[in-house]
Amino acid sequence: MVGFKALRLSGGKLAFVAAFLVGDVGSPAATAVEPMLAGVAKVDVTPQEPVRMYGYAARKTESEGVAGRLYASALALGGDDGEGPAVLLAVDCGAVPSDLAAEVLRRVQAKVPLKPERFMLCNSHNHSGPNLKGMKSLEGEELDRLTRYAAELTRQLEQVVLQALSARAPAQLAIAHGSVGFAANRRVLKEGKWAGFGAVLDAPVDHSLPLLRITDLNGKLLAVAVNYACHNTTLRGNFKQIHGDWAGCAQEYIEAEHPGAVALITIGCGADADPRPHSTVELCQQHGRAMADEVKRLLAGPFRSISGPLAARTAVLQVAYDSPPPMDELREMAKRSYPAQRLLKTLEDGDPPPVSATYPLTTWTFGSDLAMVFLSHEVVVDYALRLKRDLDADRLWINAYSNDVSTYIVSQRLLGEGGYEVNNSLSALVTYGRTERLQPPLEDRIVEAVKAQLPASFQAAKK
Repeated sequence: MVGFKALRLSGGKLAFVAAFLVGDVGSPAATAVEPMLAGVAKVDVTPQEPVRMYGYAARKTESEGVAGRLYASALALGGDDGEGPAVLLAVDCGAVPSDLAAEVLRRVQAKVPLKPERFMLCNSHNHSGPNLKGMKSLEGEELDRLTRYAAELTRQLEQVVLQALSARAPAQLAIAHGSVGFAANRRVLKEGKWAGFGAVLDAPVDHSLPLLRITDLNGKLLAVAVNYACHNTTLRGNFKQIHGDWAGCAQEYIEAEHPGAVALITIGCGADADPRPHSTVELCQQHGRAMADEVKRLLAGPFRSISGPLAARTAVLQVAYDSPPPMDELREMAKRSYPAQRLLKTLEDGDPPPVSATYPLTTWTFGSDLAMVFLSHEVVVDYALRLKRDLDADRLWINAYSNDVSTYIVSQRLLGEGGYEVNNSLSALVTYGRTERLQPPLEDRIVEAVKAQLPASFQAAKK
């Protein structure tokens, strides 16, 4: 069985380079364990025509060319027996809409038994790619071009997942931990309250870089997956070209230095972290180079082997909306709160207020070797830091921006500080801007739900 890496040929066609995924690791080696079925595939998903771009409200025009490629990479694990395979799909996109992801899964399920909790789509949250989440607000040719792109992306994501699944063969997985330092907390405070964006070097941040390695029988590197908690926002709103930002550069550097290997990058709890410094393609390259250098260092070893079985658990938290305030009070609130504006329009249209919002989260455990957490939306760093205190950080991998990206998930610390992420959070949405009224706090609910899904063996050792 073979894996495929997509290459762009003349005329925009795709070719797939085969790579066998079998056996154990080479030197320096992790201790050999029972192999796990694994397959990998990659495809170029760069738009072929101008599109409206994700992020930065001031950007009102379509893209003006391509400065860097966008990719989607799939890692398939496990066989069709028992609970079936699992697929991690990493996509260079600001936010793949949940209905598009659901359509990809539906198409794959028509051909391969794949349970929803074993299909995780991780967005790079790149701000220099297509704005699929904003399509409904567009019209005319701008809508037509994004509609065509969405249809082609759906086809490509289905294809790359199926290719990864068809490539499954015995493989060895191993993990190592490193760090890179270009992420910086972006929340500038004045007297304990949010005062704007910047780079705050003594504020909470997560510089950890876990790396998952897949090798063939002869020790050849076939794939690496890495995770880092930082916005893909090196390029700002004045940049008008398609580009994968630091994550795109990192993939290209890693793959150039390890021919035949596929690099997958997922984003951790970096919703309140930006790259430092930022603003140019050269700085994207600098950050991507830093990550590729750390990957090269880690690949020299040592590693810890990862085996199965892979168990997937999922939960959907129901977050009740607060009761609506009196109409006079609501009209005043609507002057300064977008959630209050939405509620006011709903009530004035004669519709009932919303009852609850949902928050899905999923965990994958590889026996007692590794727990991989998938959190939806834009999650701030406090969630990762808290989970790493409560659980064994060496066996914990936390993905944010998973499956849906529509709102911020803020911590109790941020609620006290206020500001941008808080005002655009799920906590603000369900309380119509009165975030202090959400009880119990969303942070406690999510952290406890994650811990409830993990076996006791993942608890941090008592000191």
